[in-house]
Amino acid sequence: MPQHLDYSDIAGQESMIKDRIRCEAFQRAITEAVKPDAVVLDIGAGTGLLSMFAAQAGARKVYAVERTAIAETARLLIEENGLSDRIEVIQNDIDAVDLPEQVDVIVSEWLGGYALDENLLPIVIRARDRWLRPGGAMIPQSVVSIMVPAHDTLHQQDVDFWNSYPYGLEMGSIAVARTEQAYVGRYDLSADRVNCTPAVMWSIDCETCAIEDAERVYEATLTFTMDRDAPVNALAAWFDAQLSDGVRLCNGPSDPETHWGRCVFPIGQCLDVAAGSEVGVTFTHRPIGPGTSAAQWSVAIGDYAFESNDSTSLGRD
Repeated sequence: MPQHLDYSDIAGQESMIKDRIRCEAFQRAITEAVKPDAVVLDIGAGTGLLSMFAAQAGARKVYAVERTAIAETARLLIEENGLSDRIEVIQNDIDAVDLPEQVDVIVSEWLGGYALDENLLPIVIRARDRWLRPGGAMIPQSVVSIMVPAHDTLHQQDVDFWNSYPYGLEMGSIAVARTEQAYVGRYDLSADRVNCTPAVMWSIDCETCAIEDAERVYEATLTFTMDRDAPVNALAAWFDAQLSDGVRLCNGPSDPETHWGRCVFPIGQCLDVAAGSEVGVTFTHRPIGPGTSAAQWSVAIGDYAFESNDSTSLGRD
């Protein structure tokens, strides 16, 4: 099932702008990276918030590139804050933009729930190869995608509802669908629902990553050992981003809550798993197009095996 957000109007931007953990982390990273008189490129500028942070940090010029109609809102906000003399809003795809100069810093909030799921990294890497001066800074600098088997109580409550013959009707087929489809955001994956040591799926260095790596299929084969007897009904995935040398942003279960939440990948059933048991996981991230990717996953716990039937689409419009 597609999981798309429309970022072309203020409603689609609101949750991100209200996310103080996200915004203040980017503000600190931009303040650290932008030197006086620097030239900055903001890719996917949205309402222009990160561009305004760059101007506040002393940038001589900021190119705020945004392909959707929210660019008009960015122009208005930038004018209201007296920054129009240093921030130029360009409404276009970044691949089609022809800047008049190289830049010292590229900033882009391209992160999805487990970093890659919105499939915007290739756009950023192509822009880096065209416009970033040698020795220039990327924000984020690097990103790690992380996964762990877990128990999501809200997801289980949903499944139990559909299996409870609500209104005297058989609705088990909806329960089956809910146990096979990925979800992002609202589900309950606090740290006490995690019963294994999380593992890194892959790491991305945004300063050195080749375009071929940004565009490829990412696969992870992982083995987890249960720390204690506990139920497991899903895989949880998130990112850990080093925005700059001194600023980290993570949306994991032990970190402050953000608008991302976590990505949840149900495993078909809720299993009671004993301490010391191994949980085998294979996870595949497959790019589809700008803003969209597909996820497939399989799980083996003792004699139990689950494999997602279809690729679940994740991303943004």
